[in-house]
Amino acid sequence: MPDPESILIIRLSSLGDVLMSMPAVVAIRRRFPEAHLSWLVEGSVGALLTGQTFVDEVIRFPRSAVTKALKRANPKDLKGAFLPFARQLRKRKYDLIVDFHGIAKSVLLSMIAGRGERIGFGSMFAKEQSHFFYDTKITGDDKRIHKVERNMLIARHLGFDGPAPEVPLISFAAAEGYIGSFLSSVGGPSPFFAVNPFSSAGTDFKRWPLEYYGELIAGIHNRLGVRTVIIWGPGEKEDALRLQKMASEGAFLACPTDIPQLFALLQRTSLYVGGDTGVMHLAAAAKTPVVAIFGPTDVKVNGPWGEGQTIITREVPCSPCKKKDCSQRGCIVTISVDEVYNTVASVFSKRNTTK
Repeated sequence: MPDPESILIIRLSSLGDVLMSMPAVVAIRRRFPEAHLSWLVEGSVGALLTGQTFVDEVIRFPRSAVTKALKRANPKDLKGAFLPFARQLRKRKYDLIVDFHGIAKSVLLSMIAGRGERIGFGSMFAKEQSHFFYDTKITGDDKRIHKVERNMLIARHLGFDGPAPEVPLISFAAAEGYIGSFLSSVGGPSPFFAVNPFSSAGTDFKRWPLEYYGELIAGIHNRLGVRTVIIWGPGEKEDALRLQKMASEGAFLACPTDIPQLFALLQRTSLYVGGDTGVMHLAAAAKTPVVAIFGPTDVKVNGPWGEGQTIITREVPCSPCKKKDCSQRGCIVTISVDEVYNTVASVFSKRNTTK
C-alpha cells in the first residue's frame, strides 16, 4: 500500500499499556512523518497524550457517559454520548488503523472509524477473537516478550527499522507549577523518594504488604536521611494515611494529582519504589530510577522499560500466575524489607556517585 496520509492508533487503556505502546507509536510516527496521526483513548490517560509532539490528535471514547447510559438503560443519553464521538471518529478517513488493544471493543471502534486497512495482533496476543477482524495479523515467536517489544512488531511490519525508540514525553507547565507549589508547602524536601504501595482494583494479590512499606520508608528516613512521598489515587487515601502513620516522620502524602501532575511529581523524585502498576511505568517514563517489587505477574512481559530499572522478584514454581485468591503469596511476601532497603540504598548510592 502507498504511505498512509492518515493513521488511527487504538490503545484505549490502561496507563501502563498506553505507556508501553508509545515507543511503537513514535516509531510509526518516524516511519510516516507526513501522515496525520490520531490516537483513540479512554479515561484519564488521555490528558497525558494531549499535547505530545508525536500525536496530532487525541480522540477520547466517552466511556463514563456511555457506561452510565447503559446502566440506566437510557437510549436518549446513550445516543447523546455516543453519536458526537462517532462523528468525530469518522470525519477523518483513515488509510491505516492500528489496533494495539486487541479486544472486541477496540475492533468495533475500528469499524466505526472507517474502511482503512486494519492491522492488529494475531491469536497469540489478541483477545476476544479480535484477530478475525484484521486485514493484517501480526504475530511473534514468543508469547512472553515484553509488551514494548510486542508492540514494536507492528511498527517493524510497517517498515520501521531499529530498536524501540525513546519517547520524548513532555511535562506540562501547569502541572509543573502545581507540583512545585505542593513541594514548597511541605518544605521542598530534596532529595526525596516516591512509593506507590497500591494497585488497581481487584489486583491486591500483586501488592507487597503495607506494613513492609511502612518499615521500608522508616528505614530510608532513619538510615539515608531521605523522606518519601506516598502516592495514592481514588479510594486509596485512607490506606495512604495509615501507611504515613506507620512510617512516622519519614513520609508525607502526595497531593491529589491527575496523570500529567503525577508525571511532573515523579520527574522530581530521586527514586521510585512500587509494584507492577501503571504508575511504575510512568516513573520509568519520567526517567526516574525504579525499584520494582514483582510477585505473581510476569516480569518478562510487564517489567519497567528502559535503562536503570531494578526488579526484585522471587522465582517460585507457580509464578507467573493470575491466581487472585492465592492464600500463600510466597512470590511476594517472602521478599523482605531488608532486601528492598539494601537495593534502594545501592541504587541511590550509585545514582549519587554517577552525578
